[in-house]
Amino acid sequence: MLVLVCPFAKSFDDIWFTYLVPIELENYIKKGIVVDVPMQSQILSGVVLDIQDESSLNFDIDKLKPIVWIKYETPLLFNKELKIINWISKYYFCKIHSSLNLFFPRNLKEKIEKIKLDLTSKKDYKYTFNYEKNLTKSQEEVLDKIDKTNKKIIFYWVTWSGKTEVYINLVKKYLDKQKQCLILVPEIILNNQVFDRFKEIFWDDVIMINSSITETSKYKNRIDIYNNKAKIIIWTRSSLYYPYKDLWLIIVDEEHDLSYKSDSTPKIDTREVINKMSELTDIKVIFASGTPSIKTIYSWLNWNFTLINLLDEYKN
Repeated sequence: MLVLVCPFAKSFDDIWFTYLVPIELENYIKKGIVVDVPMQSQILSGVVLDIQDESSLNFDIDKLKPIVWIKYETPLLFNKELKIINWISKYYFCKIHSSLNLFFPRNLKEKIEKIKLDLTSKKDYKYTFNYEKNLTKSQEEVLDKIDKTNKKIIFYWVTWSGKTEVYINLVKKYLDKQKQCLILVPEIILNNQVFDRFKEIFWDDVIMINSSITETSKYKNRIDIYNNKAKIIIWTRSSLYYPYKDLWLIIVDEEHDLSYKSDSTPKIDTREVINKMSELTDIKVIFASGTPSIKTIYSWLNWNFTLINLLDEYKN
C-alpha cells in the first residue's frame, strides 16, 4: 500500500510525497489522518491526501521510504477538504503545503505535534428558535425560489428589503434537517451586526468567530464544527477552511467586498473556492449583494447561476 502525504512544513509545487505503508499499519490508514514521515534527516508530520496501490507506481518501489507511524488514527479532514486542498494548489499555483495549512492554523498544529489534540466536543447545542416576525409576500417568494433552486444562486437585494430575515428563515429550514450552515461576512463590524440578529433568534448557540476571538475559543469551535454539533456559523473568509461534517448551505453576504480576496500566499478569492466546493459537493451557495461584483454577474450570464431578486423595501 502507498500513501500520498503532504507534510505541514515542506512540499514542492503542487506535488505530494509518496511513502510505503508497513504491513502492520495498513488496517489503520485512512485519508485525512496525520502521520509522521522521514524527510531527509528529519521526521515531519503531514496529512494523508490519498491512498494508492503499489501497481500505480512508475518507478522502483525500493526507492520509497515507509511512514514512521500514525500520529492520529481519526481523520482530521474529510474528502471534500482534501479535494479542495489539491484544487487550490493547482489553480493558484502555490505549494501544496500552503493550501494544506489553510486548514491547519498554528495552534492546531502545535496540539498535533505535542499529541494534545482532543476531538471531544464539550458543549451541548440546543438552537431554540425565537422568531415572531411575518415575512412579506416578496420575502416568502424569494425564500421559496431559493429553496427550490439547486446549488448556485445570486441573490440581489435592495437596501431595507429585509434580506437578513430571508437568511434567518432559510437557515431554519436547514437546521430542521440537522444540517450545518455557514454565513460568510466581510468585516468584523458587519459580522457583529449579523451575529446579533441571529443571536436574537437562535440564542447563544450561534458561533461567531473573527480576529477578536481568542485562539482557545477558535479551537473549541473547530472541534464542535468537526463533530457536527455547531450548526450555525457566522464568520469571515477563514471559516471556509474548517472541517464541516455536514455543511449544506453557504451564504456569502456582501459578496462584492474586497476582503474576500486574500493578500497573502496563497492569494485566494474566497468566492472561487466556494464555487468549486459547490461543484464538488451538494452544498448550496448564495452570493448575496446589493451591488454584485462584475465576476458574479459574469457567472450568472455564463455559468448557469440562478438570479433571484428582492426589490421591495420591508416595512415593519
